[in-house]
Amino acid sequence: MVYNLPMASDGNGTRINIRSSDEIVGYLDDLAEIGIHGKTRTEVAKALIATQIERLIREGLLDRKIVV
Repeated sequence: MVYNLPMASDGNGTRINIRSSDEIVGYLDDLAEIGIHGKTRTEVAKALIATQIERLIREGLLDRKIVV
């Protein structure tokens, strides 16, 4: 089964939908229970994506975007 994880805009971004497997959703739910990266699977997914993008910027694989 594939889940859509809506990542709603907080007014400072764009809403996206991510399709994910049961396994990934399970991991997101586990992390949400721990609460380190957020309290819902959507908050956890958003935090993990942001963390990995920041890592890729630091490693020089991505250039930082300047949003006007």
